[in-house]
Amino acid sequence: MDMNFREMISPSEADAVLASAIPRYAQVTLPLSKAQGRILREPIRADRAQPPFDRVAMDGIAFAFSAWEKGLRRFPIEGAQKAGEPARKMRTPEACLEVMTGCVMPTAVDCVVPMEEISIEDGVAVLRNDASAPVPFRHVHRAGADCPAGKVLVPEGVQLTAAHIGAAAAFGMKDVKVAETPSIAIVATGDELVDVGREPLPHQIRKSNPYAIEAALRKRLIERVTLLHARDDKARLRSTLEGVRGKCDVLILTGGVSMGKTDYVPGVLLDQGVRPLFHKIRQKPGKPFWFGVGASGIPVFALPGNPASVLVCLHRYVIPVLRRALGWTGDESMPAVLAEDAPPSGPLAHFLPVACSYDTEGRLKARWVENQGSGDFSAWARADGFVELGAGNDEVKAGTRVRLWRW
Repeated sequence: MDMNFREMISPSEADAVLASAIPRYAQVTLPLSKAQGRILREPIRADRAQPPFDRVAMDGIAFAFSAWEKGLRRFPIEGAQKAGEPARKMRTPEACLEVMTGCVMPTAVDCVVPMEEISIEDGVAVLRNDASAPVPFRHVHRAGADCPAGKVLVPEGVQLTAAHIGAAAAFGMKDVKVAETPSIAIVATGDELVDVGREPLPHQIRKSNPYAIEAALRKRLIERVTLLHARDDKARLRSTLEGVRGKCDVLILTGGVSMGKTDYVPGVLLDQGVRPLFHKIRQKPGKPFWFGVGASGIPVFALPGNPASVLVCLHRYVIPVLRRALGWTGDESMPAVLAEDAPPSGPLAHFLPVACSYDTEGRLKARWVENQGSGDFSAWARADGFVELGAGNDEVKAGTRVRLWRW
């Protein structure tokens, strides 16, 4: 057994082991059209000041403030300044130019008056009696007001949204560097499992865990996923695992990690050169969680078989550490407030399924969903996620701040 192997550790200790065992994934360059939702691995910088010119923000007319100060309220229209044209210059200081939203501010003028405050009579723009007094550069988005050239607008480590993609395009980045997503093999173990499309016998159940895991990964755009099944037989399990060796970057198993006579997963993994780092976490559900690293460095997550245990271990440990390996700097959990008293956690950290809502003050409230244990997937399907209660809490009152993981 590896000297670094640990048994029955706390959730925070498991976090530390996982974080140190999984290196960052490589990066790849993608066109913007394929980068949505990926983890950014380079900053998006402004290649020039924004706006790059004094930009008119209203449809209207532009003229010199000095002309208005002289008492002029009627301005002959010399022409129009359209978006995409170089800046025009008026021939006479008492005239005006029609301007369109988004166009460059013409030269030798400094005031914009909206169309709603003027009338046009025989080619002359007349300020209405109720028009507000013009102010130089009101209704003008000044050059460089948003950001200077070279400023980082989107830092490395964010998950790219439409707004980020738009910023990258505006700054001339037709390609961006993002994290390469890992390929993941999911192996469900158990003689009791049958395919979803089959009618199970009284002693059988349909496979559900692999589909739940796949859905959670795909939601986070980790889409290179393969689903497999292995019977509770050492030879068959060994053959299945040998079949995925070298073909995936991450291995996730469900079932076969507890203390039963047919719980062969830890032993078979050890025989195949997977170095175990921990087995069992002081928590419920999900206590038998096993983790190790293969000879080629791939992480191997062996989760318990109960649906609730799978959901908890996946969202609490597996997804966060994989996302960090992709370079993501966010947090999978969020703060919430208990809407009612929670049952005591006892000596183990306790993960409770909760339904979420917002109160009139905008606080995220989490209400406990009653359940019959880690096998009660119907209760967990009614939940929006789960909260974590630390070990040793005999009484957790309504209003307590907790960490929430949503599906």
